[in-house]
Amino acid sequence: MSWAERWAKAKENHERSRIASARGKTLMIGAILAGACGAGLYSDTKHQINGKPSTATLMEHIKQCTMEYQRIGEEKRNEKWPCELAEELQRRVGRDKIKISSDYVARVQFSLADGRIHEANVDDIKLGSYSLPIGSTLPVVYAPDNPGDVRAEMTWARLWPWLIAFAVGIGFLALALYGPLVSLFGWAFGGRTSRAEAETVLAPSEHLTSTRAPTAGQAPRPSFGTRTRFRDAKW
Repeated sequence: MSWAERWAKAKENHERSRIASARGKTLMIGAILAGACGAGLYSDTKHQINGKPSTATLMEHIKQCTMEYQRIGEEKRNEKWPCELAEELQRRVGRDKIKISSDYVARVQFSLADGRIHEANVDDIKLGSYSLPIGSTLPVVYAPDNPGDVRAEMTWARLWPWLIAFAVGIGFLALALYGPLVSLFGWAFGGRTSRAEAETVLAPSEHLTSTRAPTAGQAPRPSFGTRTRFRDAKW
C-alpha cells in the first residue's frame, strides 16, 4: 500500500470518527432533553390528576445554602447552613475545598380538604412564586397522601416550555438515529423487495419456457442424448 493510499484511508477513518462523535453527542443531548422533559411532564400530569386543588398563601421567601465538603479520610458531606455562615467559611477555607449551592424556597400555607392548615417549603422557581410579594395567593395542587408535595396548578404558560424542550429532544434523537434506522430498514426490506422483483421478472419467462408447445408440422427437437446416439450409431 502506497503512502497516498494510506493517507486516503487515514483521512476516511478520521471522517468516520468525526461523524460518529457528532452523532453520539447529538444522541446524548436528545436523550437528556427528551428523558428529563418527558419524565417531568408525566410526573406533573399525574400529580394534577391525582392531587387536590387548594389556594396557597405566600408566607416567606427563603434562601437556603447547601455546603459540600470532604474531610480527610471521610466521605463527602452535604449540609444545609445559613448562607452568611457558609459563605464566610468558604472564604476562610477556600473555594476548592468547600462548594456552596443556593436554593430559593417559598414557605406557603394552604388548607387541606379536611379544613386543616398546612405549611410547606416549596421550590420558589418551580412554584412560580419568586416574583410574588409576601402575602400573595396562588392556586396549587397537593398530593393527598403527602401534603408536602405541593405544586403550582398546571397552565398553558407553564406547560409550553416543557413541550418545546421535549420536541427539541425528540428532534435531536431523530437526527442522530435517522441514518442507522434508514440503513436498518433498507437491510431488512431491501432483500425482500429484490427477491420479489426478481420473481416477478423471471416468472413469465419460466412460464413460457415450460408451456411452449411445438407448432403443427414441426417435429419436437431431439434432446442432446438423442443426437449423441444418432451420431454414434453404426449403419
